[in-house]
Amino acid sequence: MIKNDIPQLLNHIDKYKSHLAHNEILFNIYEGDLLSYLKADLASQFSPESFEMIQHRICPINVLIRIIDKLSKIYQQSPIRIIVDGKDNDQELLSWYEEQFKINQKFNIYNEFFNLHKGALAEPYLSKNNKPSIRIIPYDRFLPYSNNKVDPTVPTHIIVNYGTVKKQINKKESIDINVYAAYTDSEFVIFDEDGLISKEEMIQIGNPEGVNVFERIPYIYVNKSHNLLIPKQDTDTLKLTKVLPILLSDLNYAVMFQAFSIIYGINVNDENVKMAPHAFWRLTSVGDGEQKPEIGVIKPQIEIDAVLNLVQSEFSFWLNTKGIKPGSIGQASMENFSSGISKMIDEMDITEARIKQVEAFTDAEEEFWDLLINHVHPYWRTLGLIDSNLDWTPGVKIKTIFAEQIPMYNRGQLVKDLKEEVSAGFTTKKIAIRKLNPNLKNEEIDDLISQIDDERGYIEEEEKEEINLEEGEGKENANEMAEDKD
Repeated sequence: MIKNDIPQLLNHIDKYKSHLAHNEILFNIYEGDLLSYLKADLASQFSPESFEMIQHRICPINVLIRIIDKLSKIYQQSPIRIIVDGKDNDQELLSWYEEQFKINQKFNIYNEFFNLHKGALAEPYLSKNNKPSIRIIPYDRFLPYSNNKVDPTVPTHIIVNYGTVKKQINKKESIDINVYAAYTDSEFVIFDEDGLISKEEMIQIGNPEGVNVFERIPYIYVNKSHNLLIPKQDTDTLKLTKVLPILLSDLNYAVMFQAFSIIYGINVNDENVKMAPHAFWRLTSVGDGEQKPEIGVIKPQIEIDAVLNLVQSEFSFWLNTKGIKPGSIGQASMENFSSGISKMIDEMDITEARIKQVEAFTDAEEEFWDLLINHVHPYWRTLGLIDSNLDWTPGVKIKTIFAEQIPMYNRGQLVKDLKEEVSAGFTTKKIAIRKLNPNLKNEEIDDLISQIDDERGYIEEEEKEEINLEEGEGKENANEMAEDKD
C-alpha cells in the first residue's frame, strides 16, 4: 500500500532537496529574477564597501530566457494529430479537446521546462466551470520515484508538492510544514513532511480512502535522460547564466574608475586612502633626508575589448557544449557587442537539439492521449463533468506528427537554392513555397500560388503587349525609312 511507502518517499525527497532548490533558482531566473542572485554572488566576492558601489552597476542581462525560448520551438508550427483506428466522432472529440486544452500553447510551456530542467510534468485536470485544462509543473515542485526492479527509469510513484499547512507547536506558536501528494496507478495519499497522513485534505477533495479514480498515474513525465529516472543537472547552465552578467558588471565597475583620474600627493599627511572617483591620495615616502612634495595623476586603463571578447568566447563555447551552433559575429568591441550577442542567439543553429526534442515529445504526446482516451475522459464522462456527450471509439489512438526541423537558412540563400531545385525538376513549386512559408496552411499555400500565377500571367501579358508594340513601331519606322529612300 502507498501508505507504507511514505518513509521511503520522504527519504527520497530529502535526498533530492538540493536538486529541487537548484531547479527553483533556474525557474526564478527564467521568470525574470536574475538580479537578486547576481547581488548575492557579488556580495560574497567583494568587500562591503566595494559591493555598495558595484551593486548600482550590475548588468542583469538574462541570456537564459533567450536561449530556452530559442530551443523551445517545436510547437511553434502546429503539429498534426491523426486519428488511428477511429471514426468521425473521434476527430470531432480530438478537435474539441485541442481547443479546450489550448494544447499547443500549453505543450510549448512543457517544452520550455523540459529544456530548462531536463524534465517536466503535464497533468490534465478540470478548471473552473469544469473546463478541461492542462497543468504544466516545473521540476522544482515534483519528484518521480520508482521501485520498479525491471526498469528503474519508469516511475511507479509521482510526488507533487501540495503546499504548506500550519502545525501548532504550542498554544502560541505554529510553523509551516510541507505537504505532498503521491500517486501510484491505483492509489494516492496526501502526507506532510513528518510522515503524517493529511486526512482533512483528503476529505476536502472527496476521496478519504485514497483511491486513484483514473486507475493510472494522472501525470505525464517527460525526461531528457534515457538512463536515469531523475536527470543529472547541467550545473553549467546556472553558472554561465550568472557568470556572463557578472563579468559585464565587473567591467562596469572598472569603467567607473577608468572614467575618473586619481590625483595623488607624496609627502602630504592623510589618515585614509580611498579608492573612488575624484579621490585624492596623500602618500608619504620612506627614506632619509628632505623629500620634496610631488603631485601626480593615476589614470586606470581597462582593456574593455579584451573583456568583451572573453564574454563572447565563453558564451560561444558554452553554446557549443549544448549542441548549439552559435552565429558568427567576429571580434567583439564596444560598438558591436550588444548587437553581436543578439545576432549570435538569433542565428543559432539548434536543429539537432530540436530533432531530439521531437523524439521525446512524440512519446509524451502518445502517453498523454492514451491517458486521456482510456482513463481521464471516461471518468469525466461517467460523472457528467464535461460539456461533451461524445465517447472515444474503443482502441482508437492519436498519432502526433511534428513539422520537419530543418537547419536554419538565410532566407535569401534558401530562395536561391529552392529556385534551382524547382528549375532542375527536383521538387515542386508548392513544396518550395511551403518551405519558405512553413506557418501557412495548405489552403493558404494554394491561394498564394494562385495569386502568384495570376500576377505572373498579368505581367507576361503586359510584356507581350510591350514587345508587340515595339515590334509594330519598328516595322512602321522601317517602312518610313524605305519610303524616304524611294
